[in-house]
Amino acid sequence: MKDTWASGAIELLKHADSHIDLNTAFDKRIAFISIDNCVETIIRTFILLPKTKSGIKVKRQELDEAGYSFPKLLSLLFKYTPENLVGIDEVDIEHYHRIRNKLYHDGTGLSVDDEYLIAYRGIAGVLLKNLFDVSIRPSGSESDSLGKLILNWNSIEHEIKNRLEKAGISGIYKWEEAFSLGLVEPSDVQLLTELRMARNRLVHSESVDKEDIKYWLEVSENLLSKIKSVKPEFPSKQTNDTIDAPIEANQPAEIIISY
Repeated sequence: MKDTWASGAIELLKHADSHIDLNTAFDKRIAFISIDNCVETIIRTFILLPKTKSGIKVKRQELDEAGYSFPKLLSLLFKYTPENLVGIDEVDIEHYHRIRNKLYHDGTGLSVDDEYLIAYRGIAGVLLKNLFDVSIRPSGSESDSLGKLILNWNSIEHEIKNRLEKAGISGIYKWEEAFSLGLVEPSDVQLLTELRMARNRLVHSESVDKEDIKYWLEVSENLLSKIKSVKPEFPSKQTNDTIDAPIEANQPAEIIISY
């Protein structure tokens, strides 16, 4: 999709980036509010696009009922295009939107944790990429942060989903099928579960433990690298020759029953 459709969101995100690395409470607050405005613009723009551009058609009645309500618009997005939101949780965006409201309405003197700022920036970047196929290079401070952990989890879910779909399997957490393709091992499933729980806990925590983030960031990097390196064994398709092969006359059919 052309950049022009997302020009407003791109401008807001670049504005946020210009403030992110400036070490004042004011700049952090402005950056966070600008990121939230970017996310809202992404959502509203996408669900209002013609079906020929977005691939979805939101009912007019639902749009009218949503109005300018951020939570309702967000719910419509997740309702109509969940396949483009793999690795992103609706509750995460709602959580950061509430932080934005506090920053906006409670006035001067408040700031926002750097980790939350970078994390929300990461979510905005993922939305822009997934919905409009536009990439905006993130701030350099994302390299060892909660934002990077969010991006890694998004990539992990995408890798698993895409590889399962290539094998004709819909969904993400189809571990038995993933085992058969060689994508993951039993120990990986436990680690993936723990990683997702840690990611959600860190996103919603009131205080951010940087060592905790560093540990799970390393786990996510290792898992992502491992999943990408695996060459799945896709089941071969039966040829028509095999299906149509005639049975020789008087040859008894072999029946195999397994339990």
